[in-house]
Amino acid sequence: MSAYTLPEFTLERWFAEFEFVPGIRNLAASCPFSATTQELLELEDAETTARYLRLGLDYVENPGNERLRQGIANLYTTLESGNIRVTSGASESLFLLILTTVRPGDNIIVEDPTYGNIAGVAQSQGAEVRRLPLRLEQNWKPDIEQLAQLVDHKTRLIYMTHSHHPTGSVRTVEEMQAIAKVAERAGAIFVSDEVFRLIALDGTPAPSVIDVIEQSVVIGDMTKPWGLGGLRVGWIASRNAEILKRVSAARDYSTMCGSAPGEFLAEVTLRHTQQIMAPRLAAARSNRQRLTDAIANSQKPIHWLSPQAGYTALLQLPFSTEPFCRYLAEEKRFLLLPGYVYGKAYERFMRIGFGCSTERFTEGLETMMQVLQDWNGN
Repeated sequence: MSAYTLPEFTLERWFAEFEFVPGIRNLAASCPFSATTQELLELEDAETTARYLRLGLDYVENPGNERLRQGIANLYTTLESGNIRVTSGASESLFLLILTTVRPGDNIIVEDPTYGNIAGVAQSQGAEVRRLPLRLEQNWKPDIEQLAQLVDHKTRLIYMTHSHHPTGSVRTVEEMQAIAKVAERAGAIFVSDEVFRLIALDGTPAPSVIDVIEQSVVIGDMTKPWGLGGLRVGWIASRNAEILKRVSAARDYSTMCGSAPGEFLAEVTLRHTQQIMAPRLAAARSNRQRLTDAIANSQKPIHWLSPQAGYTALLQLPFSTEPFCRYLAEEKRFLLLPGYVYGKAYERFMRIGFGCSTERFTEGLETMMQVLQDWNGN
């Protein structure tokens, strides 16, 4: 049996270096300000709090409990609880999907830039990762003809984020259908990572790929829309019973099951989705406008596409951003994400998160812009 190694996850190593440094203020996060246990329980009556305090801390079902899976299914228009498997965050969903789908010599297609989880795991399985470059000049939209040229008979899956992360561009139904046709011709699975889909900054959320493309697979979690990363609750949704069966069986080797408190609080959240999201979306929209105004008034050129969804934007600056972001973290205690973590092509880009409180964002944005005006590129 050949041994493959996991490549360094550059993005997460940056966060590991700075995120939990005392006094650091995170202006790079892809989720909103976090919810609290108290905030969630106060949305319901005293009996819910009492049930939570009486909750046993034994193992729970591998696929996730029925009530939680039904609550997740209700986020879509065409799914039932049987189409859902709960995992320990979206990262585990992607890990298990690759583990059970991809073999040495296969290839997968991913967008570029993208979160590095799925590509790293595929490489560790001996698969080739082929990248579909997205460009600011093309509004971070996929070139379907170029995608078609990347696939062949060894392509096992095509992975896209919807909305696109980290830029916040949104797929149209026509784009979903075009990608699905490419995947179908190759005999590949169309995987749509939709952890950001519900975070609509303009109007209502875009439809899920799985409500448009019957044979697709979608990924979701409780972290990004509601600020509940500490629950570690994600899911994979599919109408393909064999895929779900393989994922559940593989989970026996990873986390085995979720946590009872996490699943309980996720259920509560899904009964009050809009109430929890509303103040977070309001803050994000306000912060996005502050960012828009700052970019318009900047003395240094900043290029970007205002995000339609999600809590992050990708900014292009006239210099390599790693020294700039390191200076802000070490000297000003504000954390941003340099673009090199997405690959060499993005060294002059920087990710900024605007899902935090308006007070933190205002302070951080002012500091960032002050430093930027005097920055000489070193």
